[in-house]
Amino acid sequence: MGKSWNLNILRRVIPNKILVWIIALLFMANCTAIAGTIKPEYIKITQVPTKQRVDITIGGELYTSLLYADSLKKPSLFPIYTAKQNMVTRGWPLMPKHMDRTDYSHQFGLWFTYGNVNGADYWNNQPDADTTKKAYGYIRVQKVSGISNGDGKASFTMVCKWFNPGAQSVLEETSVFVFKVENNLRIIDRYITLKALTNVDFKDAKDGMYGFRAATELGQPVSSLENAMLAGAPVKTDSIPLTGHFTSSEGVQGEAVFAKRAKWMKLTGVVNNEPVTLLLMDNPQNTNYPAFWLARSNGLMSINPFGADIFTGGKEKLNFSLAKGKQVSFKFRFVQGGEDMSKDAIEKIFADFSGERL
Repeated sequence: MGKSWNLNILRRVIPNKILVWIIALLFMANCTAIAGTIKPEYIKITQVPTKQRVDITIGGELYTSLLYADSLKKPSLFPIYTAKQNMVTRGWPLMPKHMDRTDYSHQFGLWFTYGNVNGADYWNNQPDADTTKKAYGYIRVQKVSGISNGDGKASFTMVCKWFNPGAQSVLEETSVFVFKVENNLRIIDRYITLKALTNVDFKDAKDGMYGFRAATELGQPVSSLENAMLAGAPVKTDSIPLTGHFTSSEGVQGEAVFAKRAKWMKLTGVVNNEPVTLLLMDNPQNTNYPAFWLARSNGLMSINPFGADIFTGGKEKLNFSLAKGKQVSFKFRFVQGGEDMSKDAIEKIFADFSGERL
């Protein structure tokens, strides 16, 4: 009776339309209190300096982390999850999963390095690398700053230095990471500026530059023994089906995308019964656009603007150089979605990233 009496009193002093709005607002506030204050698309970035890690959460759940422990030789975003908390990155060697491929331990997550900088290899360096047979460089994070959190968008800036085998810094890298949730897609944009701290030569090399290593399930079934060897350690397909398939912006399919130029690359497949579409995008403002693709059936997909000689059999050469004090910039986009996407839909995402208008 008390609640009915109070409502009647309110009806006498407040017009019905306003009263309806008040009740609706109170109902929404009550639902928010019950469900919690974190919105499904709220992106939050949290530094964990004692663990040399930056966590990125969406709706309170881990999306990915920037890992930069000294033992890793380079910073990388790992792991990367879907909204259903399925991992689209290979787990091994950091978080091994059943039947994971165990080839190329330097390939984990989403990273940026190169295979020949003043003669040193920054791409293939790993904790057990034999430094007596080859010169390896490494990358160290100096600072993480400019953290911005928000609904559907968040960002931070990472500054790091590239050190040669003699522990001398040769490049200063500034990377701005922007994380977005748009139309049920999870997007990572990375804006990179490399400043030469000495004269720097990026000799043509196969291994580079912006790379992603997909979950083992997203590897492609291979069509020949040669390609099987290139794909890395064998996988028993009766235990873990290989569901991946590459398609480039130029319409090239499957294993044939290797060493071809393309604006973007699509990898589709299934992880834990969840359909997955992954996109990696070059940008028209990048050097040597559209870049060559280091894409393998084992789930590696990488944009390489500097590998001209090896990818063309010597028909093209680049050997890009930066004089001391000069700089070069790159823009790359990673997109993670669900069901397979049409070329038209992908082109709209690419046009948005490239600044074009359709």
